[in-house]
Amino acid sequence: MFRIFLVLFFTCFSVTAQQNKLPIPTKAFIEKLKNKDNPEEEYFTKYLGKKSERILKRFNESKDFCAKEFEFKTGIKLKSDSCSETGSDVEIVFSNYAKSEVIKFVEWFFKTNDNIWNKSKTKYQRKEEGDAGCYFEIRESKNKIILSYYCGC
Repeated sequence: MFRIFLVLFFTCFSVTAQQNKLPIPTKAFIEKLKNKDNPEEEYFTKYLGKKSERILKRFNESKDFCAKEFEFKTGIKLKSDSCSETGSDVEIVFSNYAKSEVIKFVEWFFKTNDNIWNKSKTKYQRKEEGDAGCYFEIRESKNKIILSYYCGC
């Protein structure tokens, strides 16, 4: 019985010990990105290193791209789409990260007095629905956390 307990204890411990931690950005870096359109891309590139980048869509009237997909060295995947005139959609898949790490990420780069968390910390949204701004949602899946958000009018 004691042997089974030890096996279960170390199995659970090894699973939780494998979760990644996000590198803590400097305050100067956070301030630099406060008013940028793509803070997540710059943060992950600087602190995690880019593995791949793929253009998904270009604007019709120019050769500029409006939707991209990235993968970073720790397995984080980022998809951003700013093709709409009203705003942009972003989805980030955090493989082997805890929800608390994703919450910290949102608060580092997007914290505002106009947004609040719901009780389960799965939504970070405007106090007044319908206002222009950013709306965040955290979904949990096996071995990954998915952060989706929309910023716009």
